[in-house]
Amino acid sequence: MLGKILVLILVIGVAVTCYFFGKNISMEEQTPLLEGLRNTAAIIFGVMGAWIAILHPESLKKIFSQNGGSVSVEDRETINLLLSPILISTFILLVVLVMPLIISIGKTIPYVLGYKHELRGLSFAILGCLTLLQLWTLILTLIPGDLLKRNIQKQEAKEAVRGRMFSGTRKKRE
Repeated sequence: MLGKILVLILVIGVAVTCYFFGKNISMEEQTPLLEGLRNTAAIIFGVMGAWIAILHPESLKKIFSQNGGSVSVEDRETINLLLSPILISTFILLVVLVMPLIISIGKTIPYVLGYKHELRGLSFAILGCLTLLQLWTLILTLIPGDLLKRNIQKQEAKEAVRGRMFSGTRKKRE
C-alpha cells in the first residue's frame, strides 16, 4: 500500500512539475520528445514480442488455436512477465500517435488557441507521465534477462558441484 502511495505521489509530482514548466515549451520543442517515446515504445514492443515468439512458440499456437488449448502454469507466468511491457508500450504508442493529431486539430480552433499555454502544459505533463511509464517499462524488460542470468548461474553452480563431487572418480578410471 505504501508503495502505491509513493508511486502516486511521484506521478502527481512529475505531472504538476511538467505542467508548470511545460506552459512555456512550444509544441515544436515537445515533438522530438514524443518521437523519442514512440521509438522507444516500438523497440520494446518488438523486442519483448520476439522474446515471446522465440521462447514460447508452442504456447502461442495453443493460445490462438480454435479450441484455446491449455498452457502450463510456468509458461503462463513467463508469457505474462513478457506481456506486461508489450501492453504498456502499446498504450504509450497509442497516446503518442494520437497526440500530434489532436494538437494539429486544436491549433485550427480559435477557442482552443486562447488556452495555448495551459494546453502546452497539459501536453508536457502527459509527456512527463508517459516518460515515467516508459522508464518503468524499461525496468520490466530487465526482469526476464535477470531471470535467465540467474537460471544459468544456478545451472553452472550445480555443474561445478557435480564436477567436484565426481572429480576423484574420474581420475581413478583413467
